Amino acid sequence: MTAVRPSMHIPLLPSGVGSTHHTDPGAAVADVLRGYWRMAFWPQLPNRDPSELMIPQAGLGLPGARWDGSLLHWSGAASDDALAAAGLPPPERAAGLHAFVAALEARPAPERPPVIKGQIVGPLTLSMAARDPAGAPPHDDPETLLWLARFLGRAAAAQARRLQAVAPQVVIVFDEPALASVEEPRLPIAWRSAVAALREALAPVQALGAIAGLHCCAPPNWSRALAARPNLIHFDGREGRLDDLLEHRSALREHVARGGYLGWGLWPTDQPSQGFDPRAMQYYLARAAREIAFVDASMGTIFKRSFLSGACGGPGLTPDQAELMAAQLEEMSMGIRRRYWIAATTDVDPDDPLT
Repeated sequence: MTAVRPSMHIPLLPSGVGSTHHTDPGAAVADVLRGYWRMAFWPQLPNRDPSELMIPQAGLGLPGARWDGSLLHWSGAASDDALAAAGLPPPERAAGLHAFVAALEARPAPERPPVIKGQIVGPLTLSMAARDPAGAPPHDDPETLLWLARFLGRAAAAQARRLQAVAPQVVIVFDEPALASVEEPRLPIAWRSAVAALREALAPVQALGAIAGLHCCAPPNWSRALAARPNLIHFDGREGRLDDLLEHRSALREHVARGGYLGWGLWPTDQPSQGFDPRAMQYYLARAAREIAFVDASMGTIFKRSFLSGACGGPGLTPDQAELMAAQLEEMSMGIRRRYWIAATTDVDPDDPLT
């Protein structure tokens, strides 16, 4: 499958990890389109129904799958027929996705967000939470793990095609907290096997010309993970995690230089009471970008290929906190664009929020 290299600007656009506090899909979509109108995402609603958690949301599409609240029990065959059946989760498991698409279809094309984002659980994370009838996880067998990755890749591609029908530019991010556990007791597989599985999942999305990314809140070995050639990586980029990120500075520079994108999780969704200063975070992100930047991955290039978000999902936020996060990320976005825009970004108007 040939990958199409996407080329789009996401110049410090605010977006979301995926999950929100809502229980009503219509209200969730309305809030997302109001607060994240430049890079809207479809909202996952785990507070509405536990089947909207990332594991069952995608995993229940597997043949013979059953969710017990903590593990996905999988009894079906890893067959070609099951691969062919991989697709969008139904409305009862992804009410936000279907409401999001319907809301965009109801809008004239010029009034839709220029970029939209979807998300799906990654193969390593799903494997850690899945068990076969003998109680074994899929990653105990390399071929089963690859098959699981192909299944999720096809499901992600179905999502990308559906989103591409309502917006010109699409990002699909695989939620992979398990990246931080590779070669650890919880996920005792070699990075070679992990990278092969990630490639299987990413490739069908990339073949459609969409951005295919990896999200991990914990600090993984990004140098290893980037060998899977995601178009985007999304990470907890706050000050306490910055050193972990910069350990992989060379790999990050290569990623950006070859056209890669970065997602900076900055708003403290895990500790909203600690506060967030949009002005101070402008200076912080500029310093962080300088730490990564060099001739082929300048600050301007990093800014053009970065989006901003909460550090992780927001199902535990109050409505007021969720509204504040969207407003403060937008304030930070526009502030840093005006303050730090440099020569490499002369094709983007820092005062125009749509560019």
